[in-house]
Amino acid sequence: MTTDEPLFLAACRGQVTPRRPIWLMRQAGRILAPYRQLKEQVGSIERMFRDPEIATKVTLMPVEMLGVDAAILFADIFTPVDPMGCSVTFNPGPVLEFHVSGPEDVARLSTFDSESELSYVADTIGRIRSQLPDSVPLIGFAGSPFTLATYMAETGGRGREFTGLRRLLHTDSATALALIDKLTEVAIDYLSMQVSAGAQALQLFDTWIGSLSLPDFESIALPRLQRIFSHLSTLGVPTIYYANDAAHLITALDRVGADVLSVDWRVDLEDLFARKPGRAVQGNLDPLALFGHPDAVETTARELLHRTDGHPHIFNLGHGVHPETPYDNVVRLVDTVKGHCPG
Repeated sequence: MTTDEPLFLAACRGQVTPRRPIWLMRQAGRILAPYRQLKEQVGSIERMFRDPEIATKVTLMPVEMLGVDAAILFADIFTPVDPMGCSVTFNPGPVLEFHVSGPEDVARLSTFDSESELSYVADTIGRIRSQLPDSVPLIGFAGSPFTLATYMAETGGRGREFTGLRRLLHTDSATALALIDKLTEVAIDYLSMQVSAGAQALQLFDTWIGSLSLPDFESIALPRLQRIFSHLSTLGVPTIYYANDAAHLITALDRVGADVLSVDWRVDLEDLFARKPGRAVQGNLDPLALFGHPDAVETTARELLHRTDGHPHIFNLGHGVHPETPYDNVVRLVDTVKGHCPG
């Protein structure tokens, strides 16, 4: 590892780092008191996402308060859906203007030029990079085509199980695949724009991929993911694929093409390292472990660290930080990871 390369980027590239880099999904959120205060002042999560000054401030909060080794852009996975022609509001969660149930709905959606339609995202990235220390890289991100399509094809009300897309794949596969394909093209353009604006790594979030069987993953999702990561591999930044609830897909995840595989707590990290030595892995502490006694948090973190010593590993959770997580426990976690000496 070169002396001037940030630990996070070195680990992404498959290097065993002197100490373990750590960042947390949803690290910029309600666990931070300044975030809660700012959100109350602003009054609108949409404005927080769209205002480069505010989004920059939020992105930097966990770097300054927790000392994490990477920042992740403060945005939402639905950011590129609005310029496709489907407006998104938050009340408090995302509410879509319409849902996709037939070919006419897919026809209402269009691809677009991210540089012009999402210029505020590029502006935010530039501002963040100008204020981040060189040792802390900025991660750009997007939602995966399958996960976004899962939300966009869901027509149920509250308490829904998000089965709409899988149902559509059986009743009108042409429409379902057309939606996923359109979202694939949008993801490629959107992520490429983020790199042009200054993002130093990219993560694709696949929250709902675990709802697919292995055969369906291989026939439906895998070719689209390979297309995305094949393009991103030409951009010169490391890529991360986060697959939630996907222990049954491990054999196929090896073929996605990302530099780093990020998994949840149901996956055996030692098995992942054995399957593909030298491939970086990110994860995978259960977020609910952070609700335990502070000493238990430290013990659990140390156990994970010892199991992954000697491998290219980025410490993270297996899912986003729960909003009600005790702040002091998050601090204890970060301090424990940063203080760990492999041996």
